[in-house]
Amino acid sequence: MASNHAAPPSNSWIPVALAAFVCEGAAWLWVGYAPGLSAGWPAYGLGLLGMLLATAAGWMLLNLNQRGRVALRRAQIAAARAVEQERATEHAQQEAEKATELLVTALDALPIGIAIFDQHDRQVIRNQCLDELFQGLFAPDTEHETFETMLRRELRMGLLPEARGREDAWVAMRLSERGLQSQPVLQKHTNDRWIHTYEVRTRQGFTVVARAEVTELVRKEQMLEQANAQLSRQSATDGLTGIANRRVFDETLATEWLRAARGGGTLGLLMVDIDHFKRFNDHYGHLAGDECLRRVTLVLSSCVRRAGELLARYGGEEFAILLPKTDIDGGVQVAGKLREAIAALGAEFAFSISASFGVAGRGGKFDQIDALLERADQAMYAAKRNGRNQVVSEAGATAVPAAPRRRVLKAGKIRNLNGRTSLDCTVRSIGDDGATLSVSSPLGIPDDFVLAIPGDNFESPCHVTGRSEHAVEVRFKR
Repeated sequence: MASNHAAPPSNSWIPVALAAFVCEGAAWLWVGYAPGLSAGWPAYGLGLLGMLLATAAGWMLLNLNQRGRVALRRAQIAAARAVEQERATEHAQQEAEKATELLVTALDALPIGIAIFDQHDRQVIRNQCLDELFQGLFAPDTEHETFETMLRRELRMGLLPEARGREDAWVAMRLSERGLQSQPVLQKHTNDRWIHTYEVRTRQGFTVVARAEVTELVRKEQMLEQANAQLSRQSATDGLTGIANRRVFDETLATEWLRAARGGGTLGLLMVDIDHFKRFNDHYGHLAGDECLRRVTLVLSSCVRRAGELLARYGGEEFAILLPKTDIDGGVQVAGKLREAIAALGAEFAFSISASFGVAGRGGKFDQIDALLERADQAMYAAKRNGRNQVVSEAGATAVPAAPRRRVLKAGKIRNLNGRTSLDCTVRSIGDDGATLSVSSPLGIPDDFVLAIPGDNFESPCHVTGRSEHAVEVRFKR
């Protein structure tokens, strides 16, 4: 703390020393040149005063010398500190330059574009990858420009298609979100380029922006999504007709069954089978048979319009139509219209085309899905037994109990009605109404033939009611 008293001037000892010299000189003159005079107290007083003044001047010189040494020491210490501080400052500056150079080198080595902006959103540094990522966007004299200036130049260059026609609003939105995104922002640029942008705000108020091109990654992800969508469609649709397959039908039936059960609503089910399709295939070939299935599919799909309604390929030439909020009478009306439309397709082929329909509906609260399917299937086979090309509902299809069968293992012959050709088979079970035959392949077996069991002297005309991979179910014609 500075003293409240002002220090005496450094040359104040000079007048004191001169006064001492004058006093001493006057005393000596008094004694030497006035011997006659009495040397009384004036001469001694002047001498004593001169001695006191000389002593004071000497003390002042001593004090001045001491102060000069202290000031010199302080100046030496201050100079040493200044030199040390200058050296420390120079060393710190060198270290800062090394750190900056290391930062720039590290940023340039990164495979992503990096830019750092200060508290005023002015660009402080950017790496080479960012220049290469957006060629022509940055110039050497744009190092300290603001983010908004850079963003508007990017828009003028047309690099952001999503902002076209609303540039100002897009810039305002982008600035309001500046440094607040918790997740990277994916942006589409020109030439189908995709850029990931990630921004983070530091505690000092700086904003670090990282930008990376992810075009290849996005394209692979899009291809993967397309492939998954295609697989999903393939797993849910029939490859030939393009409608729902059996799996989707089972899932939809379970869903609509529960919905109808909760709301107490109705649920109609139509089972459709193309008549004599095997004969059609044999006569025109499988390509024509496939075309016939597609034509029939187009006709059947005309009735599927409301939510929840579904047309599915049930298997082979058999289809299933699910009609929520439709009772049996409504299902019969729909089936009648479809039957007439399918019969009209015969004009496009030399061979007539028809289909048999079985209609069933959900019963009371104790009804089951399997029972509904069984009733619709029985109604459809009742339509085929009654002459085909007709509609039979579960109310008009009387379920006749199957006659008892006995298990056998006998050699049999499948003969055409003209008796000219025959195929070997094995009779696995037989009863009064029909039999189950084991064959190497059901292909080539007509719907109507004569079954012969030579060991039993048995012959009977038959009609095929079902086929599997190695078996044929037949009904005897009496």
